[in-house]
Amino acid sequence: MTELAEDETSTAHDPVVERLLPMASRIHLNAGERLHDDGAVYFPLDAVVALVLSRDEARFQIGFARRGDAIGLPRLFVPDFPLVLATVLRGGRFGRVNAGVLWRLMAAEPAFRDRLSSYTMHAMGRYLSEAAGALALSLDQRVARWITLCRRALDDDSLPVTHDGIAEALGVRRSGVTVALHVLEGNRFIRSRRGRIDVLDREGLRAFAATAARTSGKKQPGLDSFQSPGPDGR
Repeated sequence: MTELAEDETSTAHDPVVERLLPMASRIHLNAGERLHDDGAVYFPLDAVVALVLSRDEARFQIGFARRGDAIGLPRLFVPDFPLVLATVLRGGRFGRVNAGVLWRLMAAEPAFRDRLSSYTMHAMGRYLSEAAGALALSLDQRVARWITLCRRALDDDSLPVTHDGIAEALGVRRSGVTVALHVLEGNRFIRSRRGRIDVLDREGLRAFAATAARTSGKKQPGLDSFQSPGPDGR
């Protein structure tokens, strides 16, 4: 990570992020780098980050972070919350606030502490909901959903991603991703080429990803490993 001068002038829309950005140091991360699990909170300024929920051998893609998002808050409040792996998809600048600064600010401003806690609990709920939703999809649909969300995050129909990168994000074998991409190509939703995927049919891809492959009433195996206690230990 490379430290940058504090030259950011525009602001994010979320009040929590707006409050923290002025005290954040500036760093630059390149595509492919992973944010450190160092207790700090990171704010993408012009970068895009892929987020993966991880515990033991299980992994689930839970979304993408860009300007206006905060990365690293859940484990500040709930240390046992599953690790969120954050890999830079589009390189760029970040704000970084270390845990000590956050704790001092929360001690000095109880109202901000409550707002930050609410923001974090909402994020944790979204992460777990996305992980649960992935369990209701076939691998073909999970890959389609990942591509759909990636395209939205990058705002580009040409995505700089590889079979290996998608496999790592979804916690599956590369061979399974390759088969899924062939299915999507056969439906003319995408075109896969070396180191890049081109989205040809956004609506078709999104519709394919949205169709659940399992009966919604069935128990979804595997989610139990991601359940974490709330701040009160329940």
